[in-house]
Amino acid sequence: MLYIETNSFDPYYNLATEEYLVKNKKEDICMLWRNNPCIVIGRSQNAMAEIDYDYVKKNNIIVVRRMSGGGAVFHDLQNLNFTYIINGGKFGNYVGLTDTLRQYVNTLGINCEVSGRNDVLAEGRKFSGNAQYVWHGRLMHHGTILINADMSHLAAALRPDETKIASKGVKSVRSRVVNLAELADTDAERFMHGFEQFIKQDKSVRDYTLTEEEKAAIKKLRDEKYATFEWNFGYSPKYTFKSKKRFPAGGVEVFLSVKDGSVEDIKIFGDFFTDTDIGILENALRGCVHDKDALDAALKAVWSENILGGIQKDEFLSCLI
Repeated sequence: MLYIETNSFDPYYNLATEEYLVKNKKEDICMLWRNNPCIVIGRSQNAMAEIDYDYVKKNNIIVVRRMSGGGAVFHDLQNLNFTYIINGGKFGNYVGLTDTLRQYVNTLGINCEVSGRNDVLAEGRKFSGNAQYVWHGRLMHHGTILINADMSHLAAALRPDETKIASKGVKSVRSRVVNLAELADTDAERFMHGFEQFIKQDKSVRDYTLTEEEKAAIKKLRDEKYATFEWNFGYSPKYTFKSKKRFPAGGVEVFLSVKDGSVEDIKIFGDFFTDTDIGILENALRGCVHDKDALDAALKAVWSENILGGIQKDEFLSCLI
């Protein structure tokens, strides 16, 4: 396994690095990295619905979309991120790929456990959220580690999903998350150094420095994709129909433009985890008569078990009518 550090705090560059490594390297990889203040949204999320736009602009907080699904998270320099890229990994296996983190946090005298779909808890409160992405048999697993992040930015920059809050019975973002610095004497730099050494106890892990050619390719991907409005905010047509629901496997938000009784355009957002491009669903539904039976037939033609991360076809269909 290669151990890589980007030596950059640029969110656009770091996320571009992940994509480059998963698509262009063949080896298993572990990467530790930190970002300047930013909000990182899931691949299928509606950016404007997830953030307080005025607050984000006023405080110079970058908004960037990642390749994996799941919900929006806040990063700053007191938040550490880790990425594993492995060949043949199983999508949805969060316990195995967070075990090294859990073991290291336990060495700090903190009781740590994996909980729910993708959370890691310290003394019963969330400090790490995780997500995954699959590319041609290569699994990318990445997660956040709250060490001493600015909780005031975290709470103010993100708009809590009221359907998620209701389903979890909680009243605020802050009440259910914790910085590890509250539980142990640590900060981001010390934690990163200690975690690196813990990872390298596995003698198969070796340092790797990106070549100048690789850095140039990553910079190009950064500039042409991750730093663009098109990738981060996307196209927003004039919707005439909106539905938002939460199911056991995640939340879904659907915007439909219907003209002459048929679906002219559709955008699907949500915090579900998927290993499939949801554009397949959107393309299947465009041009379809806005009728339950017609929509159901269009969904059946392209539906797969994980296309919306475990959300059932009939559950999704209920969002379209």
